Amino acid sequence: MNTDEIKEPKRSLKQRIKVFLFKAINRTQSFYLRNIRGVDLGKKCSINRKAKTDGINPKGIHIGDFVRVSQNALILAHDHYRDEEHQYVETWIGHHVNIGWGAVINPGLKIGNHVIVGANAVVTKDVPDGSIVAGNPAKIIKVNIELNDHGSMVRRGERPNANQKL
Repeated sequence: MNTDEIKEPKRSLKQRIKVFLFKAINRTQSFYLRNIRGVDLGKKCSINRKAKTDGINPKGIHIGDFVRVSQNALILAHDHYRDEEHQYVETWIGHHVNIGWGAVINPGLKIGNHVIVGANAVVTKDVPDGSIVAGNPAKIIKVNIELNDHGSMVRRGERPNANQKL
């Protein structure tokens, strides 16, 4: 069986209704973020309705394809500690990224492709491609991972060397 082909399990009527409602809410959230708030949102993204995007500068958030953002996650794109001219910044999130429950992505950062951000992590620096970060402040705990379109790990990677830092 090809990894892109996933067989749908047989579901009861109640389960099919739940799946339909979940997908409808997800499409509504994506429509709201894309067309009303102005977030640059890629295809097949799953943004939890309780996740927060920057309210002051939503157009500064750029999210790639196949990104999943869990509830209570916060993605920022403004910083009032900078001078007036530089307080609105761009925050970039790559393709195939999972952002865990309650994670905070600080403004002006670049998160690479195939990245997992752990629950309650506070990302304060750019994150390289193919890594798992966790903690406060976030540190790299695994490198050389790869995620598929459904958010599952295809390549599990290994522990970073002592010289690989965030």
